[in-house]
Amino acid sequence: MLYLRQKSIFMQRTFKSKIGIFVYILLLISIILLFYSMWIKCVAFLVVMLIINVLFVPSFIHTEYIIIGDMLYLKSGYLPTLKIDICAINAISRPKSFPFFPLRGYALSKECIIIYYNNKKYVVSPYDQKGFINELMKHNADIKTEKM
Repeated sequence: MLYLRQKSIFMQRTFKSKIGIFVYILLLISIILLFYSMWIKCVAFLVVMLIINVLFVPSFIHTEYIIIGDMLYLKSGYLPTLKIDICAINAISRPKSFPFFPLRGYALSKECIIIYYNNKKYVVSPYDQKGFINELMKHNADIKTEKM
């Protein structure tokens, strides 16, 4: 007898983070300083630069926003994965002003958007912002958005 297992199939959509020029410059500087510390044979400086690179590079490579069903997952390197219920998102907006240092949680670019969820703000910088917002709006049409 053939048994069919019923699976709930959710569409998964992944949005990669846009990476700003400032992040590329920081990565380049940290790698140059790493090699410089090897050149001058300073072990303490080398250890510090290795730790910085080990912590920085994974967030640079693995920052993404995943929508599965009605849940939004924010992933970035060693930071904990945040799980956000899309139905509870109140609003989405662009920040009014940008700080000089664009690395804020789950955003790697100054071209970011703010997600308001349970009286908290989450800053994200998806490469395809319109597609990201449209996908969120498919799951929750009550999200307030300003002109983007």
